Amino acid sequence: MKGILLISCVGILLSISGCSQTVPKCGDTETVDLVKEIADSEMVSQLGSEAAKLFTYSVDAIRTTSTNEQTGAHECSADLDVTAKNNNKTSRLPITYTVEITDSGEHLYVNVYGL
Repeated sequence: MKGILLISCVGILLSISGCSQTVPKCGDTETVDLVKEIADSEMVSQLGSEAAKLFTYSVDAIRTTSTNEQTGAHECSADLDVTAKNNNKTSRLPITYTVEITDSGEHLYVNVYGL
């Protein structure tokens, strides 16, 4: 688990259905799912895909720390709980992340820090 403590920044794009220009909130399902996807991707890059399958992720204590009034982008803080499937031991990591959409409104962009 020490490897996951490395500071990293990973961005993932997700197509947003519809033409909505509204940025999802820090705790919205699509945002949280992307944060967990990014955590899993980081685990794969640090430990390999087989080892990464041994963990599950949850995002708790989600807080919006700021919102850009012009773009609607959010800065967020949360706790990422990483649980080992074999013994149910959980490690909690404080993380921050940003949520924004592209100018076209078609893609969601999330950056996670503190993995």
